Amino acid sequence: MVAFSNLLLGLVAVAASLGAPASQPESNPLPPDVERRGQQDFFLGPDHPLMIARHSVSELKARTNYVQNYKTGGTVNFTPSNNGFSLNFNTKNDFVVGVGWKTGSTAPIIHNGSFAVTSGLATLSVYGWTTDPLVEYYVIEDSVGFSQTGTKKGTVSSDGGTYTIWEAQRVNAPSIQGTKTFNQYISFRNGGRSSGKVTMANHINAWQKSGMKLGKMNIQVVAVETWNGAGSAKQTVAN
Repeated sequence: MVAFSNLLLGLVAVAASLGAPASQPESNPLPPDVERRGQQDFFLGPDHPLMIARHSVSELKARTNYVQNYKTGGTVNFTPSNNGFSLNFNTKNDFVVGVGWKTGSTAPIIHNGSFAVTSGLATLSVYGWTTDPLVEYYVIEDSVGFSQTGTKKGTVSSDGGTYTIWEAQRVNAPSIQGTKTFNQYISFRNGGRSSGKVTMANHINAWQKSGMKLGKMNIQVVAVETWNGAGSAKQTVAN
């Protein structure tokens, strides 16, 4: 009976000590990369490994992983990086150069920079391909001396501007699968710009509504193309 009473008193003492508020500060301070915000909450400092990892993921999403570097002659000084490119050109030949992604998507693309043509013709565009069916597509953001041929399919309003939609067929022409016959889909911005956001989903949806079907996404880049021209460009690219 005495032993049971002592045990009961001991349990009451332990419960009281657990329920009582702490009267002393914490003996182990928080590490410097974690700062106290409240009794049961905190935020991570910029040097915390979790924050560093989160920033690294964001940067990787913005980086490109594909370089388009098609040239057929002339002077084309093209310098790509993981988030853009610079270019100076003076040629009577065809080229398509730029940076982007090995596999395209409907994600918005942001490009910023300059595009200048001093003679001849050239375009600045989002350029890509699909397979099954094989399709070459352009969202032309700016151009000098370019005139579109083919069939006009309508217009689409996107990102503060209006684009005219065209469809054309290329017969026995170069492609990502060699010499092939394939369709071209083009959205041509009325009133060009060298910087802006391109909401690809708007163009793809507009093409599909016009009966212009895409296949499996292949490369997708922000590119400069010319067939006979001189000029320069400098662009950053992300999505």
